[in-house]
Amino acid sequence: MKKIILFVAMGVMAQAYADDIQVQMVGNIFANTCVIDSASKNLTVDLGQAASSNFKDVGDTGEWKDFSLSVSHCPKTLTLATAFFYGQADSVHPTKFANVGSAKGLALELADRQDKILIAPQASFSALINPSDHTATFPLAARYYATSMPVSAGTFSSLVQVTFTYQ
Repeated sequence: MKKIILFVAMGVMAQAYADDIQVQMVGNIFANTCVIDSASKNLTVDLGQAASSNFKDVGDTGEWKDFSLSVSHCPKTLTLATAFFYGQADSVHPTKFANVGSAKGLALELADRQDKILIAPQASFSALINPSDHTATFPLAARYYATSMPVSAGTFSSLVQVTFTYQ
């Protein structure tokens, strides 16, 4: 046996009112930007092995390891690229990047490779965009930095995030 359910709706006539409203649409139009080279994306810089006994005093360092970040295909109207460096600052030496690995007493020291000007967390570094090939390169170097004694053996890992802006 099939059941049929019937709904009956009854409407009440009422007077309708209307209001006018305005909806504003906003946005931003950005110029084309440079392309971050694939070798610079998700880059791992291997600082190599070091013995904890190599770090006898606070401020002792490992060897510099050179690396670069590059952008290319920059629009002809751009002349300057700036890299902003973000990461967890070391709790003892806030101008260094924290080690989140198991080794104790070490932090990451980051610098402009050409001048060895140190780059702290929340700092920036600018490079001119080459007008002939529309590229910019950020030559960098990184090394271990002893922040406290004793330095203990273990893993070393430090994450540095980089954001690029262009002018």
